[in-house]
Amino acid sequence: MYHFSFENGLELLVHQNINLKNTVLNLLYKVGSAQEDSSQTGLAHFLEHMMFEGSKKYPKFDETLQGMMAENNAFTGQDYTCYYESFPTNYLREMMSIEKDRMLHLLLKKSSVDMQSNVIQEEYKETCMNPPLSDVWHHLQKLCFKNSYQWPVIGKNLKHVATINKSILSTFYQEYYSPKNAIISVVTSLDAQKVAEDVKNVFETEFLQKKKSKLSLEKEQLYSKFGKKQLKRRNISTPSFFMAYHIEDYATKGYFMSDMVSDLLTNGESSLLYKALVIESKFCTEIQSYTTDNIKCNLLIIEGKLTAGHSFESVYGEIQKVFRICKNQAITKKKFETLTNKALTYWSFYHYNSAQLAQNMAIFYQAQGVVDISYFIDNIYKSIHLEDFNRHLNELLEINRASIVEYLPS
Repeated sequence: MYHFSFENGLELLVHQNINLKNTVLNLLYKVGSAQEDSSQTGLAHFLEHMMFEGSKKYPKFDETLQGMMAENNAFTGQDYTCYYESFPTNYLREMMSIEKDRMLHLLLKKSSVDMQSNVIQEEYKETCMNPPLSDVWHHLQKLCFKNSYQWPVIGKNLKHVATINKSILSTFYQEYYSPKNAIISVVTSLDAQKVAEDVKNVFETEFLQKKKSKLSLEKEQLYSKFGKKQLKRRNISTPSFFMAYHIEDYATKGYFMSDMVSDLLTNGESSLLYKALVIESKFCTEIQSYTTDNIKCNLLIIEGKLTAGHSFESVYGEIQKVFRICKNQAITKKKFETLTNKALTYWSFYHYNSAQLAQNMAIFYQAQGVVDISYFIDNIYKSIHLEDFNRHLNELLEINRASIVEYLPS
């Protein structure tokens, strides 16, 4: 892995693999829904849509990429927005030119903004209003946070999405889309120094300082007290619950241990909560756990569906029993080694995909300044000892430290 910094603030990470036929370029902007104001949310996600509507030099973005036999996509998180393309390696410099033009000269036409507004409003209805339990993140994040992590990426409500216009988007774009707020990561067969020279030539050929990148100061992390909210829904037949625990910043030792706790609880039929609540007591028909992947303000989520005739209180009682067993008996060395090996295997297979590797290179760099992601992950897990994990387990697994959203059939 190689890292380069440029005078205009742009950061570059390169992973060289001489066996690759295609190159992946990922451009991460350090802006997501957490950088929005509570009075106008959904901007980062809306702007992601607009980035495919063309730029000054490349007004027909999709057609241009099709001509290069490129695949592309993007996603928005709470702390970053990523754009990535996979293409034949000989097009790398032209792909850089396209991304530079989108960074500097995006076409924000009123007609395109209006069209995407309709698209995103329909997306909001389909993902946040219509399916069962689809509004859970609106309620759960609001219970857990008092700061700008308290709304989902798509926006706090439909009105916010509907009122985003060209002027609002242009201001947001000018504020956050600039070289000094961006990280480029490239996975390629090319020499890293050659890639760095191309980045320097493409992104520094004009006076990029004309953009005023007015980055927000880091907002104070304010966690809400543990709370509970119960909702009744006509379109569900099974009571469901979501429990959220605050965990550490992304790519820290504590974060990786919390992720291991998630695997311990519900990864596979032999996992503790699945075995206790689904197989043995049959209190739940389903149960799973997972961690969020924000740079800051992360959660460990446990969610489940109740079997008919059981109450939330009885399920929480069973979960508490599992937590007590974990604390009183501790995790054995053999179980700990299994969890560690499973985690390392996951990361190894995950990064076989060049696009996923390029994305994580940028995200890990934003989170912890990581340059060599494989080396970093290996060493993180080597630094986690059984005593560390059991101590972490003890501190995290307290039933009364959870914020809970419950859904009941009306």
